[in-house]
Amino acid sequence: MDDGLLADPRPVQPQQPAPSTETLPAWQIASLRKGLDDLGLITMEERQSLVVELAGRPVASLRDLTVAEARVITEELAARKGPAQTSGSAWDNRDADTWIDRL
Repeated sequence: MDDGLLADPRPVQPQQPAPSTETLPAWQIASLRKGLDDLGLITMEERQSLVVELAGRPVASLRDLTVAEARVITEELAARKGPAQTSGSAWDNRDADTWIDRL
């Protein structure tokens, strides 16, 4: 069998991923802001400090983040918030009275 047709005599150069120039969509920025609000971060300094920490680089604005960075930060914000704490059962936490409550 002749490998000449299948083999590539040129050395393979590893390709670096192209830097993302994609801007964040408005819904993703809103999601980041909601995540920061849910953690109780109110001041701009608190918010920026956490975003810089999670991004691992200086960030002047949420719009400076890449789509991939924003996704990771959104997931981390949700993880830090943790699951919603509820007490009691679904029956105890219902919103409206039922016929049995009116007896």
